[in-house]
Amino acid sequence: MTSLNQLYQICGQDNVIDNPQLTNPYTTDWRKRYHGSAVAVVFPRAQSQIQELVKFCQVQQIAIIPQGGNTSTCGAATPLSDYNKPQLIVNLQKMNKIISLDRDNYSLTVEAGCTLQQVQDYASVHGLYFPLSLASQGSCQIGGNLATNAGGVQVLKYGMIRDLTLGLRAVLANGEVLDGLTALRKDNTYLDLKQLLIGSEGTLGIITHATLKLFPIPPAYCTLMFPVSSIAQALQLLQQLKTYYTNNVSAFEIIKHDSWQIYQNYFDFKHEICNAPWSIICEIEVNNDFVLENLLILLEQNEIDLNQSVIASSENERQLLWQLREQIPLAEKQYGYAAKHDISLPLSQIEEFVTINSAKLKEIEPHGYFSIFGHLGDGNLHYNFGLVGADSQQISELEQLVNPLVYQDVIARGGSISAEHGIGQSKKKWLQQFCDPVSYQLMQQLKQQLDPLNLLNPGKIFNSPNTNR
Repeated sequence: MTSLNQLYQICGQDNVIDNPQLTNPYTTDWRKRYHGSAVAVVFPRAQSQIQELVKFCQVQQIAIIPQGGNTSTCGAATPLSDYNKPQLIVNLQKMNKIISLDRDNYSLTVEAGCTLQQVQDYASVHGLYFPLSLASQGSCQIGGNLATNAGGVQVLKYGMIRDLTLGLRAVLANGEVLDGLTALRKDNTYLDLKQLLIGSEGTLGIITHATLKLFPIPPAYCTLMFPVSSIAQALQLLQQLKTYYTNNVSAFEIIKHDSWQIYQNYFDFKHEICNAPWSIICEIEVNNDFVLENLLILLEQNEIDLNQSVIASSENERQLLWQLREQIPLAEKQYGYAAKHDISLPLSQIEEFVTINSAKLKEIEPHGYFSIFGHLGDGNLHYNFGLVGADSQQISELEQLVNPLVYQDVIARGGSISAEHGIGQSKKKWLQQFCDPVSYQLMQQLKQQLDPLNLLNPGKIFNSPNTNR
């Protein structure tokens, strides 16, 4: 009770919950695969309160689980189920203020608890554009986006959030503040320390503020969906689009026909979905001199069937196309659990990987289904293999057979086992197996140097000495 009283003193009683029925949404991950325990969930309203919480947890030997919108797919923001020390969830949702906008500098400074949607909307109201776009943007928070180095559909032109961040501020494991909240575009004074925090999944510090890059709002978009017979055909067309429209091809998504079939079980789409092996959703940012006829000619030259293509004729139709793409994971979730893989490959290796690896997986489980979609333009596939109606236990068993084959084939072709979702709890053994040994050791040394007590998000990315894992 003394500990709770101290949490009340730091954050206020209204900002602390310890009732298990109320904490359950915070101790369970989005995919409902991980469920841990926490002495409480606290909602600080200021950076100073986070500093006090860190110092309190140091003394009490309580682990801190930094949490944003709890939308991680790898269990990165979920407490462990088998940790032998108490765990405290520090959720930043109440640190959600917009600090300042600098129109001349095209930058926006925010608290880490702002949702991605909040940042997008605020920029838009002021005639500016923040291009990061995710299916979870209504609930995911900027701090979590930074901690996982979020990607999304616009990476092809604008990059990951790592590329969209000018500066940040974070509370370290010793309670001190790393203050790099700069709006400078060029600052070459030794190491860029913010990049250590971005992608560290809350293991090196708790991000509290960020200064983000903004852009002019594109004058207009040409958003279209069209069929392709192969990944090779899609990549050939992508090359020509990038040559013709230079840097204005902002998104190039691929969707396997199997995924459309799953989608149709749960959602309606006003256009008939074509029967081609693959479909592409492409978005080009266009100016007033854009000529649609030129684009149509280019598509026809690449043997694209325009009769089975959809070109958004309004902003509403554009949003419907993107909604369709973002709802595929929701349809999957209802269809049956799957072994999910967030992988990236050199573009030249993708078709060979899919062809060879999918045959291997079908040998293991002939009744398995594929749902493959993702950001083809930057080499990131969501490569999922599941069983209709399967529960989590069945998929856990399937993963033991499937995951080694997938990751071995990815690494053999110069790819990565995590393109944009991070490592969290689910991929740490694969990171240890496939990461360059020198890189892995250096990452461990950084963790030990910055967090010698293993206070911040223990058991994520690396195995924890205080668990059975």
